[in-house]
Amino acid sequence: MYTKEELKKYKYFEGADLNFVLDSLTGVISRQYILDFARTLVNNNTPFAMCMMDLDNFKYINDSYGHGAGDFCLKTIGESLKRCMGEDGLVGRFGGDEFILIYLKSNTYEDVHSFLGSLYAQDGAVRRSIYIDKVRVFITATVGSASFPKDAENYNDLFLKMDKALYRGKMKGRNCYIVYVHEKHKDIVVNERGTNSLLSKVQDIKSIIEPSNKDDSIIKTIAYLYSALHPAELFYLDKDNDVISAKTKEKYHFGKNAYFIIDKMIGDKNILPSSNPQDIKERFPDAVFYMEEKRVHAFVAVRVADKGFIILYENAVTRMWQDYDLVLITFASTILGYKLNE
Repeated sequence: MYTKEELKKYKYFEGADLNFVLDSLTGVISRQYILDFARTLVNNNTPFAMCMMDLDNFKYINDSYGHGAGDFCLKTIGESLKRCMGEDGLVGRFGGDEFILIYLKSNTYEDVHSFLGSLYAQDGAVRRSIYIDKVRVFITATVGSASFPKDAENYNDLFLKMDKALYRGKMKGRNCYIVYVHEKHKDIVVNERGTNSLLSKVQDIKSIIEPSNKDDSIIKTIAYLYSALHPAELFYLDKDNDVISAKTKEKYHFGKNAYFIIDKMIGDKNILPSSNPQDIKERFPDAVFYMEEKRVHAFVAVRVADKGFIILYENAVTRMWQDYDLVLITFASTILGYKLNE
């Protein structure tokens, strides 16, 4: 499991809360944070190689020995990848039986090829046996890799070319590693994933909420929405009129009528978006004090089961809420509601 000491060398993780940053099963970086770390490297023009590892035939392990055995294998592989990476980068879990490797030591074909080869060596992370209750399970994997800025000028193209290399490895029969070469792999067609698509965001939300306890699930949900949608403010309001801010993760008391006012505003709906604060003030005079105090120009309130509300607002611009925004907010509140009702 990564420690604060190990992560503090990377500016992106300064002051990070490991409860949010780390994958709860494997202890490596969670999907949201490893992908955002890669985006940050691209934005800062930092050369690196991005690799996707897909464990081969992993479903067989779960089906044959149970999910407990599968989880043990994932934790063991995560630890081994972290050990093999050492000081040269970071390891994250993309989801299921897939890992993301961010290799910062070099982005040349030769060096990346050599690094990936070390993962398959005798003391590496894969092509090895793992013993589970006296049962010997042999683990292999397929890896695809692409480098920035050598192979791609932006994050989406980088991820796509890494995925093409991974697909090529699978077509060769798996249990191998492929470093992207434009002349060889440019015409491979794969479905885009891991970018800013709505599907990838939905997968991120499920992966951070479902394994969490109820208290953490609230904070993780609003923190994710805040990073994905970039409103001026986003918070969770519960029935006791207590608020948790997505910015600070701190809890404070909002006001004795806040929940009642939002509940009255939404009525029998699940979500209330507004880009016209004057209209809201006219229809809901009880909300005027709060809206003027926060200088609200546009906001969204969405019901979380019967437990509370997620509220976003802009106080400097009039924002036109897009379908993408509203679908993401609604999905997150629905999954969070299921979690809180467990």
